[in-house]
Amino acid sequence: MFATENWCIKVDEKTYGPYSNDQMTEFAKQGRLSSRSLVAPAGGKNWREARHYPMLATILASDPQDRRQFGKAAAGMRQAKQPADGEAANFVVIFDVTPGTAGRLSHIVKGLGETIRLTDNVWHLQTTLSATGIKNAIMPHLQIREIVYIADTSRGRTTWHNMTPELHSRLTKSIVTTKHH
Repeated sequence: MFATENWCIKVDEKTYGPYSNDQMTEFAKQGRLSSRSLVAPAGGKNWREARHYPMLATILASDPQDRRQFGKAAAGMRQAKQPADGEAANFVVIFDVTPGTAGRLSHIVKGLGETIRLTDNVWHLQTTLSATGIKNAIMPHLQIREIVYIADTSRGRTTWHNMTPELHSRLTKSIVTTKHH
């Protein structure tokens, strides 16, 4: 097999890229590329999970060192205990979606790991994905104005789509951080 220098990523039947190995490394660090992401060498049509390409498997096996809490809400707060390498983390996934969407998104969330459905639009999810990885799996299935908020309660990280920064900050402060007493 030849060494690939450029990659394409496929999400919900849409193709993105090509991306260099350096860009793919950065995507992995950000949680935007997971071992289950569909990728192909640039120009290729054989889509496989990233873990099946030795170059990408190496990138995905490295542990990012940047494990900080997200945003201003983390200021003055205690760092959450980090899961061990490859250990599943706990997430709260909250949707503000149109009627009927909860059923449409149910199979997507269930496919990401162990789930507990708390309400139609609130889930507990345990998975090895990052918050951004979860968002990237869900976003292609959202309609234009639908909102999703994902809190990694194990690592103290959050991500969101279609929210105001103020609301995101307030949710993050209340869900993933603990004040010093």
